[in-house]
Amino acid sequence: MFYFLCKTILHHGSGRPTTATTLMLKHKHYLLQNLFMNSRCVSSEANPNQQSFPVSYLINKCGFSLGSALSASKRLTFEIPDQPDAVIHMFKRYGFCDDDIFRLIKRYPRVLSCNPDKTLLPRLEFFYSKGMSNTDIAHILCGCPLLLGRSLQNHVTPNFNLLSDLLLSDNKVISAARNDPFILFRHGDRYLKPFINLLQDHGVPRTQIASLICNWPRSIGVCLNHFRKCVEEVREKGYDPSSAVFIRAVVVLSQLGKAGWERKTIVYKSWGWSEKDILVAFRKNPWSLMTSESKIMAVMKFFVEKMDCESLYLAKHPNLLMYSLEKRLIPRALVLHFLLRNKLIDKKPNLNTLFVYSEKLFLEKFVNCFDEAPQLLKLYRDQSDLAK
Repeated sequence: MFYFLCKTILHHGSGRPTTATTLMLKHKHYLLQNLFMNSRCVSSEANPNQQSFPVSYLINKCGFSLGSALSASKRLTFEIPDQPDAVIHMFKRYGFCDDDIFRLIKRYPRVLSCNPDKTLLPRLEFFYSKGMSNTDIAHILCGCPLLLGRSLQNHVTPNFNLLSDLLLSDNKVISAARNDPFILFRHGDRYLKPFINLLQDHGVPRTQIASLICNWPRSIGVCLNHFRKCVEEVREKGYDPSSAVFIRAVVVLSQLGKAGWERKTIVYKSWGWSEKDILVAFRKNPWSLMTSESKIMAVMKFFVEKMDCESLYLAKHPNLLMYSLEKRLIPRALVLHFLLRNKLIDKKPNLNTLFVYSEKLFLEKFVNCFDEAPQLLKLYRDQSDLAK
């Protein structure tokens, strides 16, 4: 059709075309070519059925939008459903649910071009042999599907073994990978060992390094220079590198950053805390600096205005900043006020004890031991239920 239109224009009229005519005809040729190509694109986008098979498969089988399917299909070459269907079947054999499979495909569409027996099966079998459950494998691969593109022999296995030697347990490696699947993706010698060496140089014992990797592996995914500064700053704040709280403080600083630290200190200072008070709280419970500014303000206001406390009480007991205001602090405070108002107790108990007690112990000490237990329990439960 395009050739016919061009031919019609070129032969329209009589006589030899002039230079001007030739230029005009070339311009029309260019316009018609663009018009023809654009009409094909519009037609294809309007009708996904005219797209390549990978695009249709991604849309109809995996729930992709047209735009996402077009982008993802660039490296997919299958023309029949046998290949991608075999991939999906392989994942289902290992307990992946549909949501897991389609989430993995959306994050790593190239998985549909993998050879199920040569590429997927050895990796799935390796993870399974290390004690991972089907749920573990799905969680880790959905979190870091790029692992499927890493060499099993030269990368994944050495990384896993390096972590296992350090943590002294395959189960702890699995816990670390669940917390941060990329820990198996990063090159161990290049990314993991420098962090380990740095901590050892500062006197951090092996057990604490293992705790860091197992519980907070994302902390060693940051820039090494940033991590080094955090370690040095924690030492300057007076922490003992051999203590468990040292690692927690490093984790907090590495995640918080200088700007985050300054924002939190401004909030605490607005309640009359000094730099020394902030450091006291930080040493006792580093996580107190991870609490959001709005949460700090709300809990401070609660203790100062409702519980008649000095704000510095929380510097001495920073763990109180970590509890839910709606689910724990307010319901227990209502029980306490009821007991005091009805003179069921002579004086206010230690507030830290009141709020730190487990649920079972709190009910034993402040609810079930009174004749008014049904009324107290209803008051407590009703307020707790409001927070759900």
